[in-house]
Amino acid sequence: MGKSENQCDNKCDNIRNEIDGRSDSATILFPEETVRRVRSRVFSQVRCAFSGEIEAGVGKGLFVEYADGRAKITAQEISSLARGFFLLAMALREGRAEISIRQEKCFKDVGPYVDMSRGGVMHVPALKRYVDQVAALGMNVLMLYTEETYTIPEQPYFGYLRGRYSPDELREIDAYAASMGVELIPSIQTLAHLGQFLQWMPVDHLKDTNTCLMIDEPETYELIESMLRALRACFSSRRIHIGMDEAHGVGLARYFEKHGLVDRFELLNRHVGRVVDICKKYEFEPMMWSDMYFRLGSKTGEYYDLESNIPQSVINSLPDVAMVYWDYYHTDAAVYDFMISAHEQMGRPVVFAGGVWTWSGFLPHVALTRETMNAALGVCAAHKVSTVLATQWGDDATETNYFLASNQLALFSEYCWRGADCSDEDVANVGAFLTGLSDACFEAFGAFYEGAIDRRTGKGLIYGDLLYPLISEKSDLNERIEAYENARKILQTQKERPDCRYADYLFELAAGKARAIQDIRRLYEAGDKDGLRIIAEGRIPELIRTTRLLRDAHRCQWESTFKRNGWEELALRYGAIIGRMEDVADALKRYAAGELSTLAELDEKPLPVARKLGMQFYNVYVTPQY
Repeated sequence: MGKSENQCDNKCDNIRNEIDGRSDSATILFPEETVRRVRSRVFSQVRCAFSGEIEAGVGKGLFVEYADGRAKITAQEISSLARGFFLLAMALREGRAEISIRQEKCFKDVGPYVDMSRGGVMHVPALKRYVDQVAALGMNVLMLYTEETYTIPEQPYFGYLRGRYSPDELREIDAYAASMGVELIPSIQTLAHLGQFLQWMPVDHLKDTNTCLMIDEPETYELIESMLRALRACFSSRRIHIGMDEAHGVGLARYFEKHGLVDRFELLNRHVGRVVDICKKYEFEPMMWSDMYFRLGSKTGEYYDLESNIPQSVINSLPDVAMVYWDYYHTDAAVYDFMISAHEQMGRPVVFAGGVWTWSGFLPHVALTRETMNAALGVCAAHKVSTVLATQWGDDATETNYFLASNQLALFSEYCWRGADCSDEDVANVGAFLTGLSDACFEAFGAFYEGAIDRRTGKGLIYGDLLYPLISEKSDLNERIEAYENARKILQTQKERPDCRYADYLFELAAGKARAIQDIRRLYEAGDKDGLRIIAEGRIPELIRTTRLLRDAHRCQWESTFKRNGWEELALRYGAIIGRMEDVADALKRYAAGELSTLAELDEKPLPVARKLGMQFYNVYVTPQY
């Protein structure tokens, strides 16, 4: 983005602040270059060929009208203008001859929060495509979660081999986002979640636990200052997220050995205060995850403990930092209402971070996103929460590509712009228009899961063993097979699309393995060696073929979005799936030929899966060995 472009956009922002609310009669126009750029990118995103005249003025809210082949858009900021072009294109696609749309935002700032720290680091071209989607929906913030996937010159092991962003890459992304009216906000960690960095021996002295920094050590704050100094050189935003979540055991490991037991509330506040002071030095306005305060106030260490008690003395001494309440789990609006009220009592600005469920494995969890966020967003509006974020986590190696969930961002954008008038149909229509993929196909993606619960049977089948699958006994495999086959029928209509072809391979493999798991045990218990040999010689090679097709489709999808770094984890997993199936086929053939007297894996009667599955990650599905 050139200097003149920046100057034009800054002028628009200054004008916006002076608007008196006469949005449909505004005479101040957006700069011609801004209009051309935003129109081109949005229309390209949604495949709109409209070439008619469009007047774009600056005014409060958003107003779009169209008649006699001419359009007029009045918008309060550049991202709102982008939404205006999006709504115009959508209405024209619907064949409407006249349009009159007026909308006001429920949230001042809304946008996605995207994980770049669990393997998948989006490359610059993909992030630019993503920014265009964000702006087209009328969202005005994008937060990048980078634990250590950015460059600190003084720390060569920070982000080493992990696809870390260079300063030039971050500056390029920041400028592109600004050109679409999207504020790019850094989100980092300044206490916990730093295990990827702390694994290296040269920084061993910075550890309290394996994932937490050592509080009160001068070198810790030298590191944090180097973080903020590096980011200040790359981001134009004044806001920054400093993390601080899930610092389990902080103060109880090496810190305890050195200092003994201390008041952990006081320890946390002291650390936050020092980080906030460094933020101010670099002109950052910090926000942080709030959970550690609630966990320390809970007798059970739980975040969502409605009886958690944060002492008033702790609240009185809180540093000047906004509190980010994260919650993607509850379907009861009363829980969100209670928790937001509890945050308000802390006397600091409240940010809400909901979730677009991209972390359950391979495909977005559509039903769980809808059930949890429909409950949450209305409460956020009632409490007049200013900033609302749609987190997309990449837990367990970023198995799900974020673009597969772009339609679910519409839940946040439409609630922001339509408020109580937002319907499920509105969300579905906007998501389908944005992505070019029908809502039925996205619902088919969601069939990978069992309704609005976090039970990852599909993931367990992809990774799981044919002889002793460690998936929940609550899952009926016949029901899962039927659901997967129904999803495949829907996806067949769009199989020329890479995303649908990838999903189809997933369902084919999950259904095929589910059938094989059932049949192998049944035939073994019946003593049917011929049946087992047929599975070994025919069906397992077919499952291996499907796995290879899935791997190749997944790799193609990965490379279209992420840097190559991180793919090695998934490549190793696919190799393990194929290798173990080859081994099982060999064992079945040897058993059928009498070379093996028994299959020990099948001799024990299956018991309920009584192990703690934790976050239901890869390692819990592949073997009973711990």
